[in-house]
Amino acid sequence: MVRIFNTSAAVLLLVFSGAATATGKGVGNVKGMRGRADLLRGGQAVDLREDDPVYRADVVKTFEGSRVKILFIDDSLVMIGEKTVFEVAGHLKKKGSLFRLMSGVMNVIVGRRGLEVHTPTAVTAARGTSFVLWVEKGVTGVAVTEGRVRFSNVEPGIGGERLIPAGRTSYVEVGKPPVVAVRTHPDLIKRYYEQTLEPEERWGPVILRATGSGAPPPGARSPAQARLMALRVAKLDALRELLEQAYGVTIAAGSTVRDFALGDDLVRSRVDAFIKGAWVAEERLLADGTVEVDMEIALGIGFRRMLLDLDE
Repeated sequence: MVRIFNTSAAVLLLVFSGAATATGKGVGNVKGMRGRADLLRGGQAVDLREDDPVYRADVVKTFEGSRVKILFIDDSLVMIGEKTVFEVAGHLKKKGSLFRLMSGVMNVIVGRRGLEVHTPTAVTAARGTSFVLWVEKGVTGVAVTEGRVRFSNVEPGIGGERLIPAGRTSYVEVGKPPVVAVRTHPDLIKRYYEQTLEPEERWGPVILRATGSGAPPPGARSPAQARLMALRVAKLDALRELLEQAYGVTIAAGSTVRDFALGDDLVRSRVDAFIKGAWVAEERLLADGTVEVDMEIALGIGFRRMLLDLDE
C-alpha cells in the first residue's frame, strides 16, 4: 500500500528532501522485522516488509513496539529499534557507508568496510566494531560493545573528538564536545538490546581482562630498551591469557568457543585474529624492572555472529 505522508510527517520530507525514487542496485535487504515500519522513498511512504530491498536515500521509520533488521552488501548489520527515523544517506563499495539517525536507537555490527553515522548532534565513525547509538531529547549517546569508535560533535568547529573503547559510554549535546567515556551500565545495554534484538540474539557483551608480565632481558643495551622488550613480553603473555579465556566463553546452547573451534582451522584463525585486537588498559613498571600489562577485549554480538556464520 502506498501513502502520502500526512502533516505530522511533513518534517521528514523537509529533512530528507534529497530522497528520490530508487535506481540502480539495492544496497541491502530487510532480513527481519517485528511490528509496523514505513519506508519513505521518492516522497511516498510504503509499508516495509521482510526481504524488501533497501536503496541509497531510503528512510525507514519505525513505530511503537516495532523493529527492523537490515543486512547491507558489505555485511554490516543494522538493527533499528522502535520510534526511530533512520536514513541510508550513502553506501559506497570502497569508501563505506553513511547513515543518519534522526531519532530513536540503532544497534550496529560493522561489516567489511567502515561506516559513519550522523545524528543531529554527533558523528560516530567505526570499522570492524559493534555499538549502540541513540538520540533522545537532543542528546546523542553511544555505547561501544566491541572494538572502538570515534565520537565527535557534528559541528566541525566544536572539536574534542574521543576514541570510545568497548564497555564505555559517551554523550554529545548540542554545541558541546563528547563527555569523558564512563563504564557502560548493564541496564543501559539491556534496555537497548530489548528494543533492537530478538530474545535469542541478546548476547554479551563480555569484557575479558588479563594481566601479563615481562622481565627485562639481561642483554639489553639500555634501560629504555630493557623496558620496551619487557613490555612486549608482557603484552604477549596477556594475549595468551585472553585467548584462553575467550575459548571458554559460551556462545549458544551450552557450546563454548572451544567447541566451535574444535577441528576447524578457520574458526581458530578468526578467533586468534580477533583477540589480537585487544587493547592495553594499564601498564605498570615494578621496582625490580618487571613490567605488568592489563589488556582487555570485548566479545559482543559481532563476535558471536562471526562464529555462528562460520559454523553454518
